[in-house]
Amino acid sequence: MTDYRAIMTLLIKQRSYRQIEQQLGCSHRVIARANHTLRTCGFSTVEQVAALTDNELDELFVDKRSTGQGEFVPIDFEKVVKARTGRTKQTLQVLWARYTTTPAGPGQRHYSYDRFRQLVAAHVDATGLSARITHAPGHTMQVDWAGTKMRLFDPTGKPGAKVSIFVASLPYSGMLFACACADQRQQAWLDAHRCAFEYFGGVCQVVVPDNASTASNAISTSDRNRKVNDTYEQFLEHYNTAALPARPRRPKDKANVEAAVKIVTHKIIHALDGHQCVDLDELNGKIVSLVDAINDVTPFRSQQSSRRDLFETYEQHLLADLPQTPWQHTEWKRAKVAPDFHIIVATVRYSVPHQLVGRTVDVRITGQVLTVFDAGQTVATHRVSHTRGAYVTDCDHIPSGMDTTRGLWTSEYFYREASKVGPATRKVIEELIAAKAIPAQAYQSCRNVLSMGKHANKPILEEACLRLTSHDGSRRAVSYTAVKNMMAAVRKEHTTRPRGFDQAQRTTTPILPDSAVIEPRDTTGALLGGADQFSMDNLMKKGTRNS
Repeated sequence: MTDYRAIMTLLIKQRSYRQIEQQLGCSHRVIARANHTLRTCGFSTVEQVAALTDNELDELFVDKRSTGQGEFVPIDFEKVVKARTGRTKQTLQVLWARYTTTPAGPGQRHYSYDRFRQLVAAHVDATGLSARITHAPGHTMQVDWAGTKMRLFDPTGKPGAKVSIFVASLPYSGMLFACACADQRQQAWLDAHRCAFEYFGGVCQVVVPDNASTASNAISTSDRNRKVNDTYEQFLEHYNTAALPARPRRPKDKANVEAAVKIVTHKIIHALDGHQCVDLDELNGKIVSLVDAINDVTPFRSQQSSRRDLFETYEQHLLADLPQTPWQHTEWKRAKVAPDFHIIVATVRYSVPHQLVGRTVDVRITGQVLTVFDAGQTVATHRVSHTRGAYVTDCDHIPSGMDTTRGLWTSEYFYREASKVGPATRKVIEELIAAKAIPAQAYQSCRNVLSMGKHANKPILEEACLRLTSHDGSRRAVSYTAVKNMMAAVRKEHTTRPRGFDQAQRTTTPILPDSAVIEPRDTTGALLGGADQFSMDNLMKKGTRNS
């Protein structure tokens, strides 16, 4: 029952509506009604409110429309709400018909259907049960990406890799989930769904995503409806559920998760600004802790209960069980082993035993695990990396002492090739190799640098390396990109150097050694003899020399 005496007391003490809602668990509408009564009756002190008797309070806040001064049969709101919040909802028309069968006392009558609906709606609004009335428990899970991204922490001081935040919400209870993903591609999308199902401990009947390509594709340019893509459909079938993509430009189709995204943005993404997490696992550990805190906070929806309380009471037992084995998307590829005993998969280089250099191997990607096969036998297993151009190297794949170097790239090989260009180039190669904990991880960059110095480009490469390794205070970090950019700058300088008028006038007579003998030149017929020289007859004659 609403404690109007306490509400009016707090209003007189200048408490805000939000503070009163949190303290007493009442709705904004109820507080507004109490505030209106204070102004109407002219109450300005706590003593005036305390002096009111219970009967006087009842008289002030009685709803004459709903009570009819005892003329109407009372409505059992708790019974109506219970019938409206179950998985098999009953319509208000059915509930009203059942209400009309309630025995009436002397002089009492039943409410009309329209008045019945108004009173039920007012009760739902006052008690914060709107979502429970609108949504069925365990039926829907809404999902979306947060618009604001996060960054991992890079100990070197460089900007860390960007990560996307996935958000899932259960509209009935308000229970939400969030996790960080390396990107917004298909695999990350599916892995985030799996994590959400595991966090909730079950699966809803329907998943409502937006119209992203990871979830659905357009049927045609003329049809606004979308078709769930095959991979997403197979994933949902594995979990015994289905997707109902939201309509384009219809945010109300997934209004609950839109609200959840705002909560996650303010209470998780912004709260973790400046974190020191270097990988996704560490970051997700902090995110889950904050998610738990959000789900456990009370009051929620003007009730002395939390999201988790509503979830565990009304919704958890209605979720479908998780399958015995989680979904694992499998993808096959083929790759050739480079001389640095690495293969390239999606810009990332993974090591294999050095004996396989030059061979073509099979690669299987299952979830976050990459497995390499040669002739049907497993030769390497790695965790998938999402950093572009990264190296994933197993130390067991490195040749012992590099004693067997046939077909392999070695540090000595690159030193030798760099020395053929010049000392500055060799110094750049030495620094590239020294910057890596495993020398083989620098071999591809070394190869790329040396390839830019082929043929006539050797002097340009040497000059570029000399500038990069200079000790005049303008030294730059050594990398393939730095060498490439410096070579471009050197070429530009060479093509724009002063010529002609900006240089001293050259003599027309070249300076020759004393031993050189200048033979006289025959200039007979060197001068034009007039327009007749271009006549057809003259042009067709063979040239003759006058004796």
